[in-house]
Amino acid sequence: MQLGPRFGLAYKLTPKTVIRAGGGIFYSFKTVTSGNSMAKNAPYSGTLVTANDQNNFGAAKPISAGFPAERPQLWPIAGSGFYYWPQDAKTSTMYEWNVNVQRELGANMVLSVAYVGGKGTYVDVVGLNINQAVPGPGAVVTRRPYPNLSDAIGVVPWGNSTYNSMQTTLDRRMGNVRFSGAWTWAHSIDNTSGESSNTAIQNSRDLAAQRGSSTFDVRHKLTISGTYELPFGNGKQWLAGAPKVVNLIAGGWQLNGIGTFLSGLPFTPTMQTSNLNTGVGSQFPNRIGSGQLPSSERSIDRWFDASAFAAPALYTFGNSGRNILRGPGTKQIDLSMFKNFTFGEARRLEFRAEAFNALNTPQFNNPSSVIGFSGVARITSAGSPTIYQRTSRQIQLALKFYF
Repeated sequence: MQLGPRFGLAYKLTPKTVIRAGGGIFYSFKTVTSGNSMAKNAPYSGTLVTANDQNNFGAAKPISAGFPAERPQLWPIAGSGFYYWPQDAKTSTMYEWNVNVQRELGANMVLSVAYVGGKGTYVDVVGLNINQAVPGPGAVVTRRPYPNLSDAIGVVPWGNSTYNSMQTTLDRRMGNVRFSGAWTWAHSIDNTSGESSNTAIQNSRDLAAQRGSSTFDVRHKLTISGTYELPFGNGKQWLAGAPKVVNLIAGGWQLNGIGTFLSGLPFTPTMQTSNLNTGVGSQFPNRIGSGQLPSSERSIDRWFDASAFAAPALYTFGNSGRNILRGPGTKQIDLSMFKNFTFGEARRLEFRAEAFNALNTPQFNNPSSVIGFSGVARITSAGSPTIYQRTSRQIQLALKFYF
């Protein structure tokens, strides 16, 4: 049994000032996917490859024939890779707390300033090779903890994290105008960013060396949004007594806008070719300079200084760290326009025209960080169009009927 207590309190310091605080313990369920399930381990699971000759269709094996009869009942264990989950795996746990001061500034304006923190324990490290060989010359198998097996893909709850932030919001409502602004200054630090982070791990025996900014860490985030209802139509300031057809066309319009500005996400330089001779895994370079370029010198063809990184000596872990550099930020403005057509008291039709990244600002992704690769430090992609974030301009029209 696991308890997840939460608490909260609010105290009215003055008629215009309120202090709030809260905290709690939260848990994350384990997720076992087909990609990291121990059910894929030998001897009860393995891979059987059937090859057909394109020049001999008569001897080809069709899918309708099912699995081949010569498939083994048991797959050999010796020399096979394996998936690993520790028997004493604990549930990922997050401790969260916050203190918030809210103050009314004049009529219809509220300012909030909050400290929000968190501490994660038993965070899953995905892809940990517990059978990584010690760096050195000769056959890899002789330097593995389990020399009869190959590389492992482990899912182990040995990670931890911390999060600290200042979160501010300013809200203003005045008639048919609404404005909201929010700025977050935060830093998330961990030695693994969870199951979907695909963290490059250099030394499976030294997770402390992986400690750095979280893969999803955004140091600064500013969001400004607003809505404006045009003062036309029935009950509004202008054209209140105009004919119905004029009110039908000019009334019920609303303009909306959201501006999102984010600092860049971190990334990790790694070597194109590892000289550790430890089996599957990544190698960090040696860091001989900062690697960061002044903003005036950065471009999509050279985002960071690759000459600040060098190949380590043979069979030596690199001294560079995880997530030490940052990619381009986000500057995106979304605009929309709504129009309501009313039918009686309970029914209305809403027309929407929405433009994501209305100014079509390029939203570049992180550069290649593979030291030794000819395209290192170059940015070759942009945006996340599937989720309408950091995307090229997207425009959509919609009708919505309320009844």
